[in-house]
Amino acid sequence: MKKYFFILIVFFGCSNSNNKETIPENLIAEEKMVDVIYEMTLISVSKGVNRQILEKNGVIPDQYIFNKYNIDSLQFAISNEFYSNDLDTYLDIYEKVKEKLQLNKQIVIDSIENYKRNRAKRSLEISKEERRNDKLDSIKMKRSRMLLKTND
Repeated sequence: MKKYFFILIVFFGCSNSNNKETIPENLIAEEKMVDVIYEMTLISVSKGVNRQILEKNGVIPDQYIFNKYNIDSLQFAISNEFYSNDLDTYLDIYEKVKEKLQLNKQIVIDSIENYKRNRAKRSLEISKEERRNDKLDSIKMKRSRMLLKTND
């Protein structure tokens, strides 16, 4: 009997999906929500060293993001809950976050490739310069030997 009662409570509790939730007073705009979630994602994946450096310098990552966007954790939680009730909007927000992350990934990849190219170019310049210096040193050595031979 208790099982049936529990199942009925769960069933009626879940059947409230037809009621549209009212818009909270301090709802975070969708674009701002995208930015906040994007930055929270970046912070959450920067495990270890980067996060420890921030915390060591007295910066609490989540609190920093809330301060940056002039929101608080309750406002974020309420807005997140509101948007999660509308699956299409919520998926749109996360799709935009994904696009920003992919763009950021491409920028990082391009930076790394650019760094590698510049480093290889600089290595070639250094090796050419070293070879030139070696040639000059060998010429100087030959001259000094010649001078020594002529003095004998």
